[in-house]
Amino acid sequence: MSLVLIGFVRNAAAYFFVALAVFIIVAEIRQQSGHGMAGLRYLYSFFSVGFAGFWSFFAFRGKSWAFNISDPSTWLTLLMFFVFFVGLAGVLASDLSAFGLIRLPSSCEWPAGYVRGVITTPGGKHVVPLWPSGRVQIYDSQWHFVRGWNVDAWGGVFEVQCSSDGMIEVLTARGDRLYRFTEEGQLISSLPLERPISLWITSGRPVIVRTPLALWVFSSPILSGAVAIIGFVGLEALRQ
Repeated sequence: MSLVLIGFVRNAAAYFFVALAVFIIVAEIRQQSGHGMAGLRYLYSFFSVGFAGFWSFFAFRGKSWAFNISDPSTWLTLLMFFVFFVGLAGVLASDLSAFGLIRLPSSCEWPAGYVRGVITTPGGKHVVPLWPSGRVQIYDSQWHFVRGWNVDAWGGVFEVQCSSDGMIEVLTARGDRLYRFTEEGQLISSLPLERPISLWITSGRPVIVRTPLALWVFSSPILSGAVAIIGFVGLEALRQ
């Protein structure tokens, strides 16, 4: 790697992380001052897309688009490209969903995989909090998907519980909010928490939700990131 490229990488990485630090500081100041964070949605989108584009550039650089069907390395390169972009898409989609920049329709199921904090309502339905994507999903007693919706947890941890009147309550760690929803996903109220989420006692439990094997990569940004790294390392190895 030339000195020019090394310098470019160093400067680009420094710019990104300094800008990200400024973004986090501004977000925390707004949150502590009682202001909503809705105005930062598109700023976060800019950073997320910029981050994806930054690493995509290094995955694509120096590649030839000549397709030689008889060359095994061509197929390996295409496979590593596919693995890299699937992983990157998983990370980006989770982040954008968690911050409310993309919202699936209520009839669409986000791959759940392994989930913590699951509760069961008195009627036998399972309420599944998906922290990475910022969604709550409802399943029937046989674990068939019913519906789901996004909550404004801003990428943070949140807990769910069922109130005595049958409402689904969502307690967020970021913003310290208490949201009350019907089982249809209609927001009834949004109130500040009287005490931090860590002091609430919830009955959530860990569950492995039935998820097609091919979709497990989208159930967690950690899995998505690991897949993206495998693809990136494979491309770098094939470049040598």
